[in-house]
Amino acid sequence: MKRISFFLIVFLSFFINLCNAQKRISWQQAVQLLRESNISLKQSALREQISQNNITIARGDLYPNLSFNVNNQHTMGMVFDQVSGKLITGNQWSSYATGSLGTSIIIYQGGQKQNTLKAEKLNLELASLDTRRLTRELEIQLLGLFTQSLINHDLWGAGKSQLQLSEQLLHQEEVLVEVGKRTLIDLSQAKSKLANDKLNVVSTKNAYELSVMKLKQLLEMEESEEIEPVPPQEFLVEQIHPNYTLKYDPYIRLLNKQIELGNLKIKMASSSYFPTISLNGNYGTNYSSQRLNFLSGSAIPFWDQFNQNRTLSGNILISMPIFDGFRTRSNVKIAKINQQSLNYEREKITRERKQVISQSVLEYEASQEELNAVEAAYDANKANYEAIRARYNLGKSSSIDLYRALTEFNISEFKYISSRFQVFYRKELLMILEQQ
Repeated sequence: MKRISFFLIVFLSFFINLCNAQKRISWQQAVQLLRESNISLKQSALREQISQNNITIARGDLYPNLSFNVNNQHTMGMVFDQVSGKLITGNQWSSYATGSLGTSIIIYQGGQKQNTLKAEKLNLELASLDTRRLTRELEIQLLGLFTQSLINHDLWGAGKSQLQLSEQLLHQEEVLVEVGKRTLIDLSQAKSKLANDKLNVVSTKNAYELSVMKLKQLLEMEESEEIEPVPPQEFLVEQIHPNYTLKYDPYIRLLNKQIELGNLKIKMASSSYFPTISLNGNYGTNYSSQRLNFLSGSAIPFWDQFNQNRTLSGNILISMPIFDGFRTRSNVKIAKINQQSLNYEREKITRERKQVISQSVLEYEASQEELNAVEAAYDANKANYEAIRARYNLGKSSSIDLYRALTEFNISEFKYISSRFQVFYRKELLMILEQQ
């Protein structure tokens, strides 16, 4: 029984640890999670669906409408009976029934309905482009958080390694002080370095946890869920050749579509200058209990009236605007002003996007050169620290020289970690900007 309980406890412990294990997320998985779970992207997809429905509505406005009306009425007292053509007086009940089937269609309205349909199709394209723009912005935001989490994770790891080294050096100094081979100055230097390394570990740990928390918020993940960003395997040796054009830039494409939509808005505003031509048709019948047979004096039966009272009508209606208080002219003028403003906006955004791309390319190339320089400095400081430490152990260097060399080595290690991931960030940023 005890053996069964022991295995049960072990199994439960393993299961709990498995559930609480960190979920390792690569950059590609983070992008996929963003596209699947981000609420802003889901809302943007819903706006696309609304635009699609608006197209259906605008297309339906081109078709004729058809309506069917039925009315049954009972009246007591004085009323004019339109069916029998006489005035009914006295306290008597009258019954009426009507039924009609009507249709109408606008044949011409200055191209208003056709332009509305084109405008709704453009609105759908604008909604789709806005989703791409939002996706790109969120991916850039995600890239920044993901890269910062990687940097903070490695800085935290480097800080813990440095802390272990400082603890070993302090223990070594304490032993050497006891045997009289080191002074209290050497011991205080070791304690000061240990205290700084402890503070650095706390700072980098908090920075890492904060960046991971922001990363989880962007990915719409639960706060209790544990994740660990996974760095790419060979991002340092991979070389890319940026070849960016503004052809697929969502900001420029959005403005181009907005300008195209602005041209339609000018036409739609000008359509009020033209007449509206509509075709209408109606078919119906009616019944009245007051309609009597001239020979017998009795009320004509319902179905007899239904056949006798049938009417069929059709008409063409032409409505021509003459004066509307300059409303149409003002609307056209406003639409043209907005169109000119969009043209200026496109010129401004085009210059800004070119500057952003050029700057990103230069920063990517500079990050590669910086990495080479930082890596060389890291190797040199590492070799310098090891050489001075060997001299210090032989008593040929002071503790001040040792801890100065160790501090320079630590700083160069931090810079090396940041520079490595800056290359990754700049490369991925260019790849995001090149996406269609």
